[in-house]
Amino acid sequence: MADGLDELGKILMEKVRDEAIDDWKRILSGRMKSDRAQAVHQRVSKMGAEAGALVREMVPQIVDTTLHHLLWTLEQNQERLRLTVVSEEGETDAAAESDGLPGELYSGEGWIARFSKGPKSVL
Repeated sequence: MADGLDELGKILMEKVRDEAIDDWKRILSGRMKSDRAQAVHQRVSKMGAEAGALVREMVPQIVDTTLHHLLWTLEQNQERLRLTVVSEEGETDAAAESDGLPGELYSGEGWIARFSKGPKSVL
């Protein structure tokens, strides 16, 4: 049931990937006002323009790596962790339905390309 996998991908891209990237854009630009966010912004600002640009480019990579490891962990621990997606078509066991949950993220047909509004990984 590919629709269940697509539902999972859409939720993860919109509610996890895009939100995390947007949060870090606000932190790095100084728009987030918490003490932690301001401390990060100040440290990155002191690094210079080139280093700051690199940090901004790395954010999607770091988020994608985290998602990759989350999906890998869910897939490798199915005896203790089960991810069931409930959609209009019914219930889908995500790990059983996928050829490899982490791989669902990548390629021109992957979740990032199809469902994320955030920048694509550059490295």
